[in-house]
Amino acid sequence: MDQRASQPLLENGENNEQAVLSISEGFDYSEIVCKAAYLVDQALLKRLMPLEILQHSNYPRAKLCWSLYNRLFVVRCLALGILTLLPFFQVPHWCDGPKKKPCDPDKYLLSRIPYIGESSVLVAELVSVLPLITSVILQWYFKSRTFWCHGSAYSKVALVVLLSIRILFSITGPKWLFFHQGNMIAMYLYVLAPIFFSSSVRGCFRMTVQVVHSFIDTAALLGAFVLLSAWFASLLFSGPNFEDYPTCVLSLFIMLTTANNPEVWGGAYAKDRVAFFFFFAYMLVGFFFLTHLLFSLINNSYKVQLALEAHKHAGVCHKNLRAAYDVLDVTKDGVLVSTATALFREIGSYRNISDVETKLEKVFERLKRRADYKIRFGRFQLLCKAFVKEVEETADSTDEEEEVRTVEKNCATILVESRFYKGFSWGVTLASLMLAILDRWMRGRKWKETPQLSLLVTLEYVFGWCFFVELCIKLRALRAQYLQCLTNWFDMLFCFSILGVEALAFRDPQAAEWISFFIILRSLRIVSLLSHFTRWQLMFSLLVRMVPAIAPILAFQYLVCSMFAVIGVQLFGGQVCVGNSVLEGTDYADLGLWVYNYNDYATAMVSAFNLCIGNNWHVIMDGITAAAGTSWARAYFITFWAISVCFTLNVVTAFFVGAFTTQLEKAENDQSMQLIETSKYSILTKKIFGFSLSLSRSNHFSKYTLYKETVKI
Repeated sequence: MDQRASQPLLENGENNEQAVLSISEGFDYSEIVCKAAYLVDQALLKRLMPLEILQHSNYPRAKLCWSLYNRLFVVRCLALGILTLLPFFQVPHWCDGPKKKPCDPDKYLLSRIPYIGESSVLVAELVSVLPLITSVILQWYFKSRTFWCHGSAYSKVALVVLLSIRILFSITGPKWLFFHQGNMIAMYLYVLAPIFFSSSVRGCFRMTVQVVHSFIDTAALLGAFVLLSAWFASLLFSGPNFEDYPTCVLSLFIMLTTANNPEVWGGAYAKDRVAFFFFFAYMLVGFFFLTHLLFSLINNSYKVQLALEAHKHAGVCHKNLRAAYDVLDVTKDGVLVSTATALFREIGSYRNISDVETKLEKVFERLKRRADYKIRFGRFQLLCKAFVKEVEETADSTDEEEEVRTVEKNCATILVESRFYKGFSWGVTLASLMLAILDRWMRGRKWKETPQLSLLVTLEYVFGWCFFVELCIKLRALRAQYLQCLTNWFDMLFCFSILGVEALAFRDPQAAEWISFFIILRSLRIVSLLSHFTRWQLMFSLLVRMVPAIAPILAFQYLVCSMFAVIGVQLFGGQVCVGNSVLEGTDYADLGLWVYNYNDYATAMVSAFNLCIGNNWHVIMDGITAAAGTSWARAYFITFWAISVCFTLNVVTAFFVGAFTTQLEKAENDQSMQLIETSKYSILTKKIFGFSLSLSRSNHFSKYTLYKETVKI
């Protein structure tokens, strides 16, 4: 770099910038810098501000609405959470009698979750709908005319309108109207709300739907294979599972899910051992080849959708940075260095970034800025990324230096960090755990009036005070550092709980029974010993880090099961009850699976979970079909298996396994992910990498980052 390049940024670019600004009449320098700074800031935070805000007739108000919309994110999540959980506490529509009393839970084997009244349901709906309506209004304002260009806008408006009408009619209208409280339409709206109002869940739904066409031919081939095999089986075998062609189709289909293997062909094999070769060929082609081929196609197709989604997000981010650059480039000849400095100074003013000019000097030295003080768009993108990296590195180094200085001031930490103290502390914890377990065992054996038990109780009192002494020593040694560790908070909570129970035991001796219980809970801190296994700690930290990114696809699977649960309650609610004669003699009744029914939403969700597991799912299907009195009820369960188990659950499994293995491989190869530090004060300064967020979550691990790294683009 030349001598001019080493001078302060504003010194040589000031005159050039003033000359450029004098060309434009009515040029508001502060306004364009504020607009560009907000665009860049939102892009760095992975919040891609709609470009319609820039062309809005009232930019400040549109920007305010956009900011309020982002701040309502947590409120919207709470509202959607309330709507999602509300069906668990609602009275099923089929048993809401004239006196508004729920059915007998012992007769209909309900979930025993306490139901709430109609007025409470309306209050919960009203509290949930108001934030959604506010979000729709804010989004309509800052997007202006382009709001109706997206299909999601129509679905959002339709949902809030239907919920509002339902609330209004439930309060003022006659009960025979379509939207009254007992009607099942409310539960459908509850399930659809997260898909309509959560862009992440909606994205998972969109990607999942777009995967269907890529494997439909293989799915059709699998179905044809089952039908053809059933025709051969109807000709070759006879018996309870092969009575006619429909029975053969159903038996071989269930066998393909491995739920009734080998019972389904046990009778045929007992009559003729040659039957084994038919079923061997069937399982080899159907289960080991076609079913796993279907899984592979789903996995590969979904990875393609992840790549497209990541590219789409990168394109939107590119457009936002391009818009910010165009706002700054008023002369269409490049952005001045001083203008870029003003841009990042504006960002630093409300992100509390100190010494912006110095950081930019370092960035420009790395990027070797042009001598004419003009920045092109490609260099502008690099500048933004380099600036964020510089801020993060500075923040991390500052935090580490501050932690080291704090540790050095506290000389008493030498005692706490000594091997003798650690060994003694863990020895006391393990000894107290053994005594507490022995105490609970003796009380379970009803040895309450024995000298041995009295001795154990006395030792438990002693251990309680040992925990208090340890607490005082650590507080004296570590001071403020002590409260920065969750394990220490855990110890402190149960230490005071143990002392409180001991104090209460002087007045009521029966309270001494709870001392061992709290000691066992406090001893759960031995789980922290797992942190000494580097790979286990790395896997746990990766799981925690990935939770926000994989939450949308897990929520999507939950909503799919919820939709089937609502449909199941509407179709089969109230049909399974104690004394139902049609269920006598069925495997469903003989195995005691009565509680897995569809009498209310909670039990329907439990049944859906069992159907996802797959074991004995055909028994539940046969029982519900017998109670319903029609063989068409099987279509519900077969559809559930095809959509929720064979398709969406495979998508979730493939995505999670692929994402986790990719992240684990990257973490093991990345030296910055080492979780065990070599410092002798590592217990005080150790931090989990990947959680340090500078520039207010600018480096957070988003779902798009996970998508890119999973598909390795």
